[in-house]
Amino acid sequence: MSVATVRPDFQSVPAHAEAPVRFGDYVGQVSVTHRQVSMNELARLSSDQATQIQVGATEAAALLRPYLSPRFMEQAKAVVPLALYLALFQILMLRQGVARSWAVTAGLVAVMLGLMLFMEGLKLGLMPLGESIGNTLPARSPLPVVLGVTFLLGIGVTLAEPAIGALQEAGKIVSPEAAPVLYTLLTSKANLLKAAVGVGVGAAAVLGTLRFVYNWSLKPLIYMSVIPTLGLTVVAAMHPDMRQVIGLAWDCGAVTTGPVTVPLVLALGIGVAAAVGKGESSLQGFGIVTLASLFPIVAVLLSPLVMGDVAPAAAAATLAA
Repeated sequence: MSVATVRPDFQSVPAHAEAPVRFGDYVGQVSVTHRQVSMNELARLSSDQATQIQVGATEAAALLRPYLSPRFMEQAKAVVPLALYLALFQILMLRQGVARSWAVTAGLVAVMLGLMLFMEGLKLGLMPLGESIGNTLPARSPLPVVLGVTFLLGIGVTLAEPAIGALQEAGKIVSPEAAPVLYTLLTSKANLLKAAVGVGVGAAAVLGTLRFVYNWSLKPLIYMSVIPTLGLTVVAAMHPDMRQVIGLAWDCGAVTTGPVTVPLVLALGIGVAAAVGKGESSLQGFGIVTLASLFPIVAVLLSPLVMGDVAPAAAAATLAA
């Protein structure tokens, strides 16, 4: 890199000269020299002259406030109205106060902070990661590898979905005598339930990827997914074991719209759609979540057929109770 050093020689120009100076005469009096300066030397000089800035707690809070305040208020606008509604309902309708109000308030603040950090993690980590995989994988790998990675990713996000744990907690209140298949699927066979939902999400992700690659229309895929799902639900209502998991199966379809599955699967779809360059735009990446909600329903409805005998587990639960 060349740095020009300009050294004007004003010795020939009187300091108090009142006569105007022509630009050509000025240029003639200026001497220009060049010296090569290494970029490494410049960087070293810059680092040597840099000084560490000491920031106190007050200054740090002032720096972080513009970044954290709008994100925290965004979650507060969602949580506070709901909390006020529940508190007013309990006070005005049920005629009882809120027990452990300070603990409840602290819990609500923790929820808002947790949601704020979680959303930032999705925006800065999970979604860019999924979109990056969707952008680079089709260009560097053949289609079977892309489909395999997509299938495994669908299973992985299902295992990380916190809503699956909520369903398992609900299984504790199911009566093993009234619904032994449902009770077993939510307790001792919980891994089978996770596997069924994961396989459904993975299959939906594979079908969505094929749609992006071959530029298939979304409507026929939805029709071909909804009609068999409704038909299988009707068949399950007539089966003594399958009828017990109809509600659970459709709830698992909603589980796949959780905070982990949706951002990652959607980002993956947008990345693949943008990478293959087919269709109108990367907006075709949307729609994969719809398929990811339908396929797990079918998988969970079929899961009682591979569970085997559930009588021992139900009997053990009855004796334990």
